[in-house]
Amino acid sequence: MRVDANISVHHPGEPLGVRTEVKNLNSARFLAKAIDYEIQRQIKVLDNGGTILNETRSFDYKHGSTIPMRDKEGKQDYRFMPEPNLPPLILYDSKSLPTANMDPEQVVNIDLIKERLPELPSITRERLVEQYGILLEQSYILVNEDGLQEYFETVVKCSQVNPKRIIGWLIKDLLCHIRLLNITIKQSPVKPIYLAELLTLLENGDISSSAAKQVFQELCKGVEKTSAQIVKEENLYLLKDMKQLEEICQGIIEGHKAEVAAIRQGNLKIMNKLIGLVQKTTKGKADPVLVKKLLEEKVLP
Repeated sequence: MRVDANISVHHPGEPLGVRTEVKNLNSARFLAKAIDYEIQRQIKVLDNGGTILNETRSFDYKHGSTIPMRDKEGKQDYRFMPEPNLPPLILYDSKSLPTANMDPEQVVNIDLIKERLPELPSITRERLVEQYGILLEQSYILVNEDGLQEYFETVVKCSQVNPKRIIGWLIKDLLCHIRLLNITIKQSPVKPIYLAELLTLLENGDISSSAAKQVFQELCKGVEKTSAQIVKEENLYLLKDMKQLEEICQGIIEGHKAEVAAIRQGNLKIMNKLIGLVQKTTKGKADPVLVKKLLEEKVLP
């Protein structure tokens, strides 16, 4: 982008002031800085009794100031002619109201435009961090990935799951999946309401983390089933019958007396083997934390 800015200052009701031209501005940020600087420079010159020269200037981005390039002998040097389809626009805010004789079609209310502007990315990131307690770098991913912020906030609204857990699933699982397929968030086969239901089942202890991953893979296939339907059809609900779980643990203990003896002699790492055997027997439908507690109660003195 290359922009030339023509700037002049004058008192309300007086003729337009002498124009200066700032050449070759290559970003919206530099354009704004150059205009702001030039306005203040011209005001200072006039307040000190000086005269604004009709000249071309350039913007020094390192020092944030404009510097002279060459003089213009007259307006004809600008080589421009009025464009009838582009009438002058008069900008004002609440501090500088327009005069009554101005054409309303040529008047622009800056404050009104600001009210209509969507939330800026920097403000959105700050809000996400403050509102949901996520990390700043995670807020950048949410805002920069088209559609991800809306997806995230939909999942949050549809569940009572900690947003920190939700953002982990979005970044590690959902984003990884859609990038493998080279599709966008809006094209994702995993609907926000399905993921919200899945994470709710996991949060409530109805399924294990491994079962949750299994359900997520099914959702990624685009099946027209809810997470609860998949869990029910695949019989993935955690085993919550305490009597049945105790019987299974007791059976594992009685069938592995050597391992039990080693644990009682201080080799606690072998407990993981017993936990794995219970999980294998229940096909992964037992809560590992609960299984460990039951085994420790029965094995350790």
